[in-house]
Amino acid sequence: MKIKKIFIHGWSFSSQIWKDFFDIPDSQFIDLPFHGQNKNYTDQNIMENFAEDIYHQIQKSQEEVVLIGWSLGASVSVLTALKKPPNLKKLVLIGFSPKFKDKNLGHNPILVKAFMIALKIDFPDTIYNFRKTVAGDTFIDISLPEKEGSIKLLQEFIELDLTQKLKDISVPTYLIHGKKDKIINYQGSVFASQQIKNAQLYLTNSHHAPFLERDTQDLIKNIIS
Repeated sequence: MKIKKIFIHGWSFSSQIWKDFFDIPDSQFIDLPFHGQNKNYTDQNIMENFAEDIYHQIQKSQEEVVLIGWSLGASVSVLTALKKPPNLKKLVLIGFSPKFKDKNLGHNPILVKAFMIALKIDFPDTIYNFRKTVAGDTFIDISLPEKEGSIKLLQEFIELDLTQKLKDISVPTYLIHGKKDKIINYQGSVFASQQIKNAQLYLTNSHHAPFLERDTQDLIKNIIS
């Protein structure tokens, strides 16, 4: 049976961030709400509604599905998995935080607050600096997300707390995290690996987007095959 792969990117980027995976057969690359080609979306309960949309896509598929999510996209993937789509086979979470507004599991709340203020003052420059920290200059040409909607989406992510729900994930889960990540503390993935029943943890000597490096690309391709 063919295995369908669904990739969900992180905040401020687009599905173009997955370009090194575009050659994988039976793959779908989905833009977050207010990002890439998905600029028109409801601005209420964004993450939950988006996870519901992905759940229905998986449920309607005739194939087994592997869901690959990065950063905010990893949290959407967890929300989707918690809905128990029957043909979800594996979950791959890259740079995941079960609680972003937490210094030990995500990011310092004081710095998060400062970032949100900066976004409202100078959206383009704040996005540029964020992307540079995450991925260098490689993806600075990706179009900006829609301002108001993407800020609301980020605010939902900041307030999300999945720490008590991880134990309800039932599918095999693979957590990949760079130990030099400046956006999300890699201990978030360590914690998640201890809470999810069937989890494997891979820590790399990398930053927030380890899948941009060849070794991690090979690891992911092996997991999802």
